[in-house]
Amino acid sequence: MGIFEGIEVLFFSLGVITTLAVVGMIYLSKNYRLNWKMYTISVLGIFLGIFAIAWSVSSVLEGEPRAASMGMVVFGLPSLAFLGLFRRLLLAGNK
Repeated sequence: MGIFEGIEVLFFSLGVITTLAVVGMIYLSKNYRLNWKMYTISVLGIFLGIFAIAWSVSSVLEGEPRAASMGMVVFGLPSLAFLGLFRRLLLAGNK
């Protein structure tokens, strides 16, 4: 038995991803003009992406690969859509 197994690695990875997302949003807010719509879309996309990762990894650890793949479809694809829309708004508004 090691110190880091399964769920511990998941929580550590989620913490790193969340920290990078917050630092990235701070960087973007300092260098670009963001309105409330852009903040909402980006936070929703980041939240859904982190939730999709957590859902899928925990489902695989519990032995439910079908739930993991459905979690990526149900939560991961909207996350990519929101983040793509955010990128498009960011580039269009700050030419």
